Amino acid sequence: MDGTQILILGLGLEAPWILKDQHLDTSVPPQRLDLYVEAERGSLYPCP
Repeated sequence: MDGTQILILGLGLEAPWILKDQHLDTSVPPQRLDLYVEAERGSLYPCP
């Protein structure tokens, strides 16, 4: 299991959502983790 899969599992992302990109900046405190989540165009979303 790679880092992307661990983040998807931890966030509980399910279709149609996908983790497009991630970036961890450790150069300055506080450290920053940017996550880019998106869905494919035309995706249908379930009504809660």
